[in-house]
Amino acid sequence: MTNFRSMLLSTVAIGLMTTSVVSTSASAADVEKKMAWSGFVNRAMISGDDGENNFISHTDPSGVGQSRGRIKASAKSENLEIGSLIELGLSNGANADQTGNGAASFSVRHSMIYVANSMGRLNIGHTSHAAENYQVSDVSGTSIAVSHSANPFNSVVFNDSSTIAGSTAAGVTVATGHGGGYGAGRESGVTYQTPTFNGFTAQVSHRTDASGAYGVKYGGDFNGVKVTGVYSYANMATADGVLKTAAQDSVHGGGVGIELPTGLNLSASYREEEKNSANTAPDGNTMMTKLGYKMTGLSDLGGTNVALMYKKAEDANATGDKYENVSILFTQSISDYGTTVYGGYSNMSYDTTATNYDDINGFFMGATVSF
Repeated sequence: MTNFRSMLLSTVAIGLMTTSVVSTSASAADVEKKMAWSGFVNRAMISGDDGENNFISHTDPSGVGQSRGRIKASAKSENLEIGSLIELGLSNGANADQTGNGAASFSVRHSMIYVANSMGRLNIGHTSHAAENYQVSDVSGTSIAVSHSANPFNSVVFNDSSTIAGSTAAGVTVATGHGGGYGAGRESGVTYQTPTFNGFTAQVSHRTDASGAYGVKYGGDFNGVKVTGVYSYANMATADGVLKTAAQDSVHGGGVGIELPTGLNLSASYREEEKNSANTAPDGNTMMTKLGYKMTGLSDLGGTNVALMYKKAEDANATGDKYENVSILFTQSISDYGTTVYGGYSNMSYDTTATNYDDINGFFMGATVSF
């Protein structure tokens, strides 16, 4: 299957490039060239109770929306567009735990080039490929507050409810409890994306570790009712045939989102991690549901979004473990200033077959300023 994907992507790449060259007769004057800087800074304050102590921390919530800067460049004619993207993740003290700030971090989120024409688009480089792009549907407008894979409390540590040894003794963070994200992560590789056909687009990818992925996305409007749907699959084999982790063989899942003309919306997503044949542990799974409402006209500042979220993960970190998260979320756009203010309340619980942990309850407030 991996060889087939590689052959398919090679054929598509050759066809895309050849067709572009043959069909493009634009002179230099007909090519529109652009370059733009953009990005945002995200800061938040979290406070809560971990079952033993109260805490308050200031954080760059990198798991939800890490502060970042990007450069986009493109050259576009009537028949062909060639472009590039560099995006850097920047964090001066990442998610904070109960006792202090995290370490500063710097990462390359995207470093890629693309070629696009009427046949579709080819992405080449370190970026989000099929199983990362087409992984979840969240139409609530509150993903910057708490997303399918993270929240501002990611580095807060659960306490063993049978002891009073202190927060750091347990060693299990909120991020550990809810398991991995829905996708296969940003990696180096190549992805072909089809043009849109009746609301459908598809992607097929091959990544450096010799794993393949594919995804399908749909978007439609039915008399004002907007419907979106996504599904993706990725195997996790490395180049030498060894599995990427001792547990994972593949990940797959997707979601649907429905938005009514009234602003009421529903988002639901599911992800399953399939273990390899040598691992007798059950397959891990994660699900998330959001019931939201988008309000316009409530404020002259911009749109207001609220949502109630429930997330559950089972066997995502260890056999028999269970993580649950209930959150009340809001975002407020201050559109004239490129700013979004967000906040909410979260209850997070985690238990394993060996240990019961205290719940974590907390409030958070943050803002992103885009440039």
